[in-house]
Amino acid sequence: MTVLMLSGCGSEEQKASIQVEASYPTAIPKGQLPTAIRPTHYTLDLQIVPADADFGGEVAIDLMFDVASDFMWMHGQDMTVSSANLTLADGKVVPVTYEQVDPTGIVKLTFAEKAPRGKAQLNIAYRGKVSDALQGIYRVKDGDHSYTYTQFEAIDARRAFPGFDEPGFKVPFDVSVSVPTGMEAIGNAPEISRADLGNGFTKMTFATTKPLPTYLVAFAAGPFDVVEWADMPTTAVRDRAVPLRGIATKGKGEKLTYALENSRKIVEALEDYFQIPYPYAKLDILAVPDFAYGAMENAGAITYREQLLLLDDNSSLGQKKSYMSVHAHELAHQWFGNLVTPVWWNDIWLNEAFATWMSNAALDNIMPEHKFRQNMLRGSLGAMGGDGLVSARQIRQPIESNDDIVTAFDGITYQKGGGVLTMIEAFMGKEQFKAGINNYMNRFAFKNATSNDFITAIGEKSDNVPMEKIREAFNSFLEQPGIPYLDVKTATQDGKTVVTMTQSRYLPLGSEGSTDKTWIIPVCVGYGMNGEEHKYCTVLESKDSSFTLPETGELDYLLPNLNGTGYYRYALSAEGWSQLFGNQSRLSENSMLSLTDSFAAAMGAGKMDFANFVKVAPTMVASESYRVAISPMSDLSFMYNKVARDEAEKDKISALSRKLYNGKLEKIGFDAKADEDGEVINLRGPLVGHLAFTGQDATVRAKLVDMAKAYVGYGTDGQIHEDKVDSNLISRALIVAVEDLGPEFGRNVLQHYLASTDGTTRGRLLRAVASTNDAALGAEVLELVLSEKMRANEVGRAIYTLMYDDDQRDAAWVWFQDNFEAVKARIPGFTQAGIAGLAGDYCTLEKRDEVKAFFEPRVASIAGGARSLAQTLEGIELCAAKVAFHQDKLTKFLSAQ
Repeated sequence: MTVLMLSGCGSEEQKASIQVEASYPTAIPKGQLPTAIRPTHYTLDLQIVPADADFGGEVAIDLMFDVASDFMWMHGQDMTVSSANLTLADGKVVPVTYEQVDPTGIVKLTFAEKAPRGKAQLNIAYRGKVSDALQGIYRVKDGDHSYTYTQFEAIDARRAFPGFDEPGFKVPFDVSVSVPTGMEAIGNAPEISRADLGNGFTKMTFATTKPLPTYLVAFAAGPFDVVEWADMPTTAVRDRAVPLRGIATKGKGEKLTYALENSRKIVEALEDYFQIPYPYAKLDILAVPDFAYGAMENAGAITYREQLLLLDDNSSLGQKKSYMSVHAHELAHQWFGNLVTPVWWNDIWLNEAFATWMSNAALDNIMPEHKFRQNMLRGSLGAMGGDGLVSARQIRQPIESNDDIVTAFDGITYQKGGGVLTMIEAFMGKEQFKAGINNYMNRFAFKNATSNDFITAIGEKSDNVPMEKIREAFNSFLEQPGIPYLDVKTATQDGKTVVTMTQSRYLPLGSEGSTDKTWIIPVCVGYGMNGEEHKYCTVLESKDSSFTLPETGELDYLLPNLNGTGYYRYALSAEGWSQLFGNQSRLSENSMLSLTDSFAAAMGAGKMDFANFVKVAPTMVASESYRVAISPMSDLSFMYNKVARDEAEKDKISALSRKLYNGKLEKIGFDAKADEDGEVINLRGPLVGHLAFTGQDATVRAKLVDMAKAYVGYGTDGQIHEDKVDSNLISRALIVAVEDLGPEFGRNVLQHYLASTDGTTRGRLLRAVASTNDAALGAEVLELVLSEKMRANEVGRAIYTLMYDDDQRDAAWVWFQDNFEAVKARIPGFTQAGIAGLAGDYCTLEKRDEVKAFFEPRVASIAGGARSLAQTLEGIELCAAKVAFHQDKLTKFLSAQ
């Protein structure tokens, strides 16, 4: 009303000022903060004692006021503020009242007088809480020593310092950390000075950072092993050397060698692709004993679960590949996410999907023997399990609350997003897609960007596909959930093959969702005709599409997703499936993986039964590709664990598994050989595991029991012997031994777990002992969940293993309900969203109702819990429907065997 009264007089500048001022909100901003008052620089000074439950801090934030105001909004969580004031541009100091007004950490600052437009500096002295739940500033005890680490993504920097805790506020930081003398402190930027304060503390000051959002700020403190590695030298892309270090807790630094010696080639591969130098002044990689996630891409100071970095000659190939994948992912983030940052969390896929995609692309270039690009395909096929749910989220999900932020970090964002990028890369062509990424990175370096910015930047570099077509295809996958399902038919007309594709949404048995969806889909089909291989690409723009293949002749086979580059599934006639499997030798490995997924999906949708599956399973198993060969295992295991009515039916499925896979194991052998090919190593683990658990092969299980006994020195010296076992099999061996040798051996394993401080060793021992079929030992594991003897990041593993075990599930579920609040307190806040998923292995409607009744009154207290619960309940319903569909058919099939 005041604006209306004044709008007829005064200068245009005054009018604009009044309108901007009026736009600054008075309501608590539960979503994004207003930008009319924003930071331009932080100076942060912290005092940290790793063993203490709190810490001290002072922050000075340079601000720009686009409005005159006597209050402002920012973030700060659980802070005790001792002083706060605002220094105006003229030097006047204005007292400030600090008040947290929302439990999510929204703060209102009230000024003693109105601050004018222009520059000002906010100064706050405070104390904050050190978390034991792996968020914000948190502490870890490893052996006899305490350490402090940070985990700020997505919204926990506000627990460490008052600020603007959103990705769109991206500014430089000056950070100093005072720690007890004798300890080390690590920051995002290189240390530039170190001063003994004379009071038992030493102050480390770090160089000014490049512009960063708050979630990428990081620091750590403690008596670290700091391994100084050789600088990464200059390259054709980068004209400066980059210092490289590894940071581990005391006594563990020697295990950082493998991680450090492989870092340089990954950085250089990424630089070569982006044609942009590594953006930061140094690279530190930190091995963290207790960490909520796999890793965190903090600029210049990347943190990892220690088992990803602490490797030696006894580490398995799987561990080393996990290190390479995760390390490349986090390093790719130094460009995707750090150099260029999303404006808001709805575009977090620009971080995570790109890092997932880019890490595999880069690793494939430097280690082609490990087929890392194929991991991207396997990941996107895996994401289809969640994307088949009616409750699935879309890649670019609107963010309306903290719940939406929490649930944005899932397989849809990472793996589906990466799969869609693979599709668009194939659509545009690799070189033009690469040029588009370079265009995007250079345009928005050290700034923020949106999905639209990205699509525009890559579209500008496309010569063969119009920008609007790229935008339409991209957005059709970004803005809606689900998997396109193509019903493919062929007919002959005038000697040529006409292909018809009808779109719908793929939904599994029991789903109550609508299949009426369409996408703009880049499609490439492969086909054999007259003994030759051909390729045809087009874009599907409507529900029904037809095209004619250019060649004349008889069709040998039609492959609807050539090399698996498209994010979709397909259905064929019985003849179409038969032609494809009959021509397996003519198909690429990626094409076969896409084929086996679509075939299994047809069974999951009720279009085929187990008898159809068994007919083609030997063809899959015979593949030279280990990934194709193991693809039938999941369906065999489902039939064994969920569908079989009794032990007699289980025995027949076990016999079928042995018939399919024993020859494969005999060919490569149970025992590893020197200089063995990685593909063989990768095959042996799943083979042995499947034969031991689903196949119930007595010979395999006996060998695994012997291996487990040797590993823990059972009956001998009682010591762990990493060098006496196959590290690629030992986790499976321990589980089998706990099952077969009983609770005495299980308690031996438990004691080794409690005595170890090594993350890898603890993980495999915990999973093994939690696999016990002994009720008393299972109860002992559950009690440890509430003890500090179990690390916070191990809590989920322990409960999950027990809840997904037929012998322990019901007892663990009762215990979980009785101890829900205590369990929730031990799970890091940002990962609590998935807690309902711990009940996800149930497979009856009765249990679905029980799970629903328990969680519904509690879900409001769990950030992101509502979506997780919906997906868990839907998953149980779908499992029950799948069992109901297949059970009689399985019985009929097995009775005829």
